[in-house]
Amino acid sequence: MDDEVLGCGGSMLMHQNKSQIHCIYATDGARSPAPLLPWMGSIDPNIKALRRQEAYDVMNEVGVPQENLVFLDFPDGRLLRSNPGLKSRLMREISRIEPAVVLAPFRYDLHPDHVAVNKGVRDALRDMPIECLMLEYFIYFRWRLIETGDVRRMIPASRLLNIDISAVADKKSAAIHLYASQTGILSDWQEQPILTSHSISERCSEPECFLYSDPREPPSAIFTGSRLRIVAAHYIERIGKRRKDQLLAFLRWLFRFGHRQNA
Repeated sequence: MDDEVLGCGGSMLMHQNKSQIHCIYATDGARSPAPLLPWMGSIDPNIKALRRQEAYDVMNEVGVPQENLVFLDFPDGRLLRSNPGLKSRLMREISRIEPAVVLAPFRYDLHPDHVAVNKGVRDALRDMPIECLMLEYFIYFRWRLIETGDVRRMIPASRLLNIDISAVADKKSAAIHLYASQTGILSDWQEQPILTSHSISERCSEPECFLYSDPREPPSAIFTGSRLRIVAAHYIERIGKRRKDQLLAFLRWLFRFGHRQNA
């Protein structure tokens, strides 16, 4: 929930026939927001139901029929452990929908669930007798360990589709803000929303970018330059991101704890 609007919201809003749009939510969303450190607080017990309702509300705003939403309810944050089950569920839904275009997160996204969804979709399409276009959308595309800082610049321009969404930028922003659990403070242990005003503004002010995908190609075949170096950077960034966030959260907690003791 929320990635569909962040990555594709403008394109969905500009689509003339919203009844042709189907959204498959792979996880139950039950770990966002969640405390980075166990003693900071606890997850809202109603978060799963809340996030599903938010998805219904957002897609209603976009114009996608409620019956076109499918919730697979795999455990949030654990999709890499569920790939066989994920692939079979995706194959079932793709066979039912018979899509002309399938969109999935970028294969080298920094969120492990996004990587798992991409692999599940590519594995499914590779094993299915179906002809459709696959596009990959970008959520976490800013990397610190590559010289460009933006992984999209490591991909040939001929492989990328950029869609100008300026005509619906305000509507996309409004739709994102309906995900109140992600754009606001849900728990007292939160220091900032999952989606900040800056990140939302960035997503709504630039074109939506998609990668033309071939499920049969090796994942790293899309890159120019040293593929091994880029893949290594992805691994370090993906593993390091949560560790860095946890360390920063610990340092902030330690500072506040020390401040309270001194007070």
